[in-house]
Amino acid sequence: MFSEVRQGILPIALRNIKRRGDLERAGLLIESLAKHWRDSKPFELLVIAPNGDAGLLRNELPRFPNINVSVRREGDFFRPLSPFYWMTGWYRQQIVKLHVPAVLGFGGFLTLDSDVCCVGDFDSQTFLQHDRALSRWEPKQHHEWWRSAAEVIGIPYDPRAHGLSVTPNILHGDLARQALTRLQGRYLGATTSLLLKLVSRPGHVPWTEYSLYTSAAEINGTLYDYHAEWDTCYTADVHLFSEKSCIWGADDFERLVNLPNGTDPGGKFIIVQSHARIPLQQVRDYCLSFAG
Repeated sequence: MFSEVRQGILPIALRNIKRRGDLERAGLLIESLAKHWRDSKPFELLVIAPNGDAGLLRNELPRFPNINVSVRREGDFFRPLSPFYWMTGWYRQQIVKLHVPAVLGFGGFLTLDSDVCCVGDFDSQTFLQHDRALSRWEPKQHHEWWRSAAEVIGIPYDPRAHGLSVTPNILHGDLARQALTRLQGRYLGATTSLLLKLVSRPGHVPWTEYSLYTSAAEINGTLYDYHAEWDTCYTADVHLFSEKSCIWGADDFERLVNLPNGTDPGGKFIIVQSHARIPLQQVRDYCLSFAG
């Protein structure tokens, strides 16, 4: 069960100078967390990066008294010949969000990407209701990966059901560990099993970390021990994520930037899509304009 949410995990890979924007956006994410974190103890943000990026991130990510940022190498968690390194970056980030919290024994934690910004005040108890998380959900029928994940986990697919949606979201290390255990074969580890699924379905999205996590918890009967039901989350006073304040393109930015400062964004986190190519200073001004 959840006792608090004061940890977050941020996978990030720079790899070349063209990706340096990810470093700057990650810095903005940290700055936005520092503005809105309202707990007496610091928020713990774990950044996981390829071995060659970790040093740069340690040196250049901003530091704030109320946000403890630690940077760890992928190599701290995956052996040099691990099939993890044979996956593309998107799938590697998914593995990181399940594997690392399970290994480190996380309790409740936020999953974050460099495109995410915090726009509302929160503390370690904000997203909890009766020791269960007010996570982010979506109808399974909206994405084919739910059917595929059900096959991978070995649970019937129900298109009428809801499952945990994509980043940002709130997960628990116990259920991440259960998902990985479910994926292990007699001779193969979870990462190898997932790589084989990728290879067998080229051009498809056979799973996401959230569809695997949800499906494994459903078959184990533990999903609603940790997470409030989807309809409860939809109607709660507190929302983790606001779709209405996200920026997916230049048109969104031109419309939303004219809202008065302090306008309620509708949730505590938003996404500012990097592909929108909005100058970072403008993105910063927009994201930090919300009073909380």
